[in-house]
Amino acid sequence: MRVTAHPDGKKKERVLSIRRLSAIGQRFERSRVGEAVLSCVVVVVLITGVVWSLPDAELKRRLVPVLEPVASAAGLEQNWRMYAPDPLERLEFVEVRVTMADGSQRVWTNPRGDRVLGAFAWYRWQKLKENLVHQPASRVGLAHWVVHRFTGRGERARRVQMILRTESLPAPGATGPRTAGEEIIYDEILAGER
Repeated sequence: MRVTAHPDGKKKERVLSIRRLSAIGQRFERSRVGEAVLSCVVVVVLITGVVWSLPDAELKRRLVPVLEPVASAAGLEQNWRMYAPDPLERLEFVEVRVTMADGSQRVWTNPRGDRVLGAFAWYRWQKLKENLVHQPASRVGLAHWVVHRFTGRGERARRVQMILRTESLPAPGATGPRTAGEEIIYDEILAGER
């Protein structure tokens, strides 16, 4: 049925079209073929969810390429490995050492924050630390920012170094010493800095 005489004719036509599609969909769902198709879709989505939740194993490596389109369409391709089964293997700390013209050193580390809001600010600094460790291009900006913050009028910084300090963690349940390490991840001799 087509209604065009009414000024709002297109809107009514769309409503009728949607109702017609809805009726077709309901008939399909009630048919044997429709029930079979929908059941297969549900089973495939459930299998995809289960496969995506499996730990890294040969079965998962074989099935992921096949099920990836379904996982993407259903929003199941999320990775929950940040929670398990791989705990942190080492602690990482970044500090920036500024050597002044007089030979003294000033050291910057991530701010800890207060007891109330500190946890929220800490997360921001934690993300910055992760970027510094994994993205070398981000290091120069922070190094120069620290130099600018640590030098006053009439002072001159001679060198800036970014140090990555690490401490290995034993596996859960294991005992043994923690080994510490230190690596220079950025080093610049400054000329003409304040």
